[in-house]
Amino acid sequence: MNTLHNLLFYPRLAGTNVKKNSSIYYPYLFAGSLMAGLLYVLNSVAAMVADSGMEGGDIMHMLVRICFFICILFVFIILFYINSFIMKRRKKEFGLFCILGMEKKHLAFVLFWEVFLGMLISLLAGIGGGALFSQLMFLLLLKFAGLPGRLTFRIPVQAVGETCLIYLVCFSFVLVYDIYSVFRANPTELLRSSREGEREPKTRWFLALIGAASLGAGYVKALTTYTASDAFMAFFPAVILVIIGTYCLFQAGTIALLKTLRKKKSFYYRPENFVSVSGMIYRMKQNAAGLASICILSTAVLVTLSSCLSLYAGEEDMLKNQFPREINLYAALPELTEGGGSMESTVPAGMKAAAEALSVSTGCTAKKQMELYLLSFGASYKNNRFSTAFEDNGRTSMISILPLDDYNRLYGQNHVLEEGEVLHLTTGDPLAGEVEICGEKYRIREQLKEEPFRESDITQFLGFGSSVELHVFIVPGLQDMGRLSAASNAQAQEGRFPAYIYYNLFFDVEGGTDAVTAFESRAAAEIPGITRIYVKSQVRAEFYELYGSILFVGIFFIVLFLTATVLIIYYKQITEGYDDRERFQIMEKVGMSAKEARKTITRQVLLVFFLPLGMAVIHIAVAFPQLCKMMTVFGMTNIGLFAVFTLLSVFLFALSYLLVYRLTAKIYFKIVRA
Repeated sequence: MNTLHNLLFYPRLAGTNVKKNSSIYYPYLFAGSLMAGLLYVLNSVAAMVADSGMEGGDIMHMLVRICFFICILFVFIILFYINSFIMKRRKKEFGLFCILGMEKKHLAFVLFWEVFLGMLISLLAGIGGGALFSQLMFLLLLKFAGLPGRLTFRIPVQAVGETCLIYLVCFSFVLVYDIYSVFRANPTELLRSSREGEREPKTRWFLALIGAASLGAGYVKALTTYTASDAFMAFFPAVILVIIGTYCLFQAGTIALLKTLRKKKSFYYRPENFVSVSGMIYRMKQNAAGLASICILSTAVLVTLSSCLSLYAGEEDMLKNQFPREINLYAALPELTEGGGSMESTVPAGMKAAAEALSVSTGCTAKKQMELYLLSFGASYKNNRFSTAFEDNGRTSMISILPLDDYNRLYGQNHVLEEGEVLHLTTGDPLAGEVEICGEKYRIREQLKEEPFRESDITQFLGFGSSVELHVFIVPGLQDMGRLSAASNAQAQEGRFPAYIYYNLFFDVEGGTDAVTAFESRAAAEIPGITRIYVKSQVRAEFYELYGSILFVGIFFIVLFLTATVLIIYYKQITEGYDDRERFQIMEKVGMSAKEARKTITRQVLLVFFLPLGMAVIHIAVAFPQLCKMMTVFGMTNIGLFAVFTLLSVFLFALSYLLVYRLTAKIYFKIVRA
């Protein structure tokens, strides 16, 4: 009987400890359960997608699995971060156990059972809740992707096993960390650990300057990117610089600012300002990391939410940009590409005649026909010279070349060009004078404005969504296009990426559903000379599968970021509440009224609480131009739509942030006034 009692002693003590510390443990268990549920749902949905054999399921499965592995990393980070808050509050309790005669090995047993109970509760609640919602989330993914689905209850064994394994590894590391942190401290240190950080921190101007310099460098990188490729190349370095700058400024810059305010007697020597500023100075060192983390996570929420919503809502715009009409036919013309000769081809006339004949035979009508010749290739640019040899270490660019007749007809212009002259348009720095393209020299007659191109149906088709700097040249005729194509291929190393002149024919088809379906299914086989054919209705399904999957995984990232943000805020408020309780009791004893105390608390919490949100909004505002350029890689050129969703994301997140503030402020005030 005594043996059984001894075996149950530590589990019962662990359970009692969890109950007594419910204010810090219950949110931890809730977060653990939520993240276990997220991992299970992601794994379960990936398994359902793989087993369904649906068309387009490969990319959906890949995106969900990538999200799953990234979420594992965040789960580890979040659980460790929250556990550090809990251990800080519990160390004094552990020190008291040691003073009362409990050895550290006994504390290790208590910690083991506390961690084990936390893991067990999180897994049971998370997998149980995930099992209830996994099929619903699968249907949500199908809804985003525009695919049909039906509700069936299923619990994939693999999803359960992988979630349990991940949590077993994660909580094992948590247990080792907890035991190590207790064993390395003596009982006296454990007793006074909750009082750490009471010394006034020094003003570290060097660290503050590093923070300002890092943040400034990150902002400059974000604001000086001119192409999508530059934006992608600069994005992660800019993010790292901004993160470093944010942490340094919260760590040292805020203290420097508070001490500067303290020197202003007219501001500092007021009861509400005196308590707020002095209290924040003493605690800013230990809270700075939490505030900076809230700022970075808030920025991540805003970027993820605005980007995913914009991509999903802007699918039709992206389709329209990339595919001007319902039927999009492309024919490579090698006989024109070689240059010289008569520059005649029978392909364009044959394609048009066959398309008209097919529309008649299927009962359809071809509408809004558009045709043009186009030559596109990548080249290295340096000093008004373009080369496909890529040997001069110049800037990588995209070149699109149109004949003058097509340009005048498509854009309603009446330009005239002499031999050796070109019209030019670029998304980078304008060119002037003479330009050399793969050895062929031309004189730039006029720089074209970008607006007519942006408003055209063939905007994206010409390369305006390119990830690199775009140069559009309007040449006198097909003869010039042939020479440039031949020159480009001659310079290209080992014949890689040959540049062909393409004839492009775009049109819509009108008719009954069966007639249109028949035309689309027969077009590839019955229209001669086609190199590629894209039917917008078919591409639309692929778009929805891709961007629907992106929105789906974005939801999980948003939930993770929000969970981490709310938990850090919650534990920060609790920690500050306990730290402030004795201080405010002293202030009331020396004459501060309850109303003044509440007003002071509110002022301090507001200042500290909304500082990360304000900084996050500044981050997203500075990053917006860079994000716009990055979105063009996905074909998203509707900047207005992206701006609307960014503002909407900021508004919704600010409302959520305000709600969290009101809830945690009540907890904070309750602790302080206890």
